[in-house]
Amino acid sequence: MGGRGSSVQDAVVLAAGASTRMGRPKALLEVGGGPLLLHHVRTFSTLGLRVHVVLGAYEATLRAVLPDHVTVHHNPAWATSGPAESAFVALQGLGPALVTPVDVPPARLPDLQRLLDADGPALLRHCGVDGHPVRLDPPHPQLRLDERLRGALRIETDDPDIVRNLNTPAEWAAWLAAQGPPYSGQF
Repeated sequence: MGGRGSSVQDAVVLAAGASTRMGRPKALLEVGGGPLLLHHVRTFSTLGLRVHVVLGAYEATLRAVLPDHVTVHHNPAWATSGPAESAFVALQGLGPALVTPVDVPPARLPDLQRLLDADGPALLRHCGVDGHPVRLDPPHPQLRLDERLRGALRIETDDPDIVRNLNTPAEWAAWLAAQGPPYSGQF
């Protein structure tokens, strides 16, 4: 796909959490013939981005499913920290980057391209609600993501999945059911 705004070269998937509400690793939830984590990796790789994944809980298990081209970062404080801290771990030394938690459906390629083409920090919105992924530009301070994105460009999309959270078995089941049988895994 075409231009990259201010030269976004990297994408970060945040997958360090313990998935306590889901009861099993959200990154490994099976959809369309593969784990959710790999759908994020493939989507970003399709755009030619270098993919970084932040791990903590389930690190050995998740590393085993990742392709060799993925850069893995370890969040040593995964049990007591949140997404902002995991993002900080991966973003050090990076330029502009797209960042997404693993527990959301991967965004559609045209919407990701709109983030790549943005001139500075940006995020996707659906019906006025902020979603994921987000585009963060350096410097990359250790701040909550909502604080970093206060003045960011909001890009409206018709995709309701960008505001969907897949945190519990009920949310996961509802999302899968809405995809229709059999779910093809095409994002």
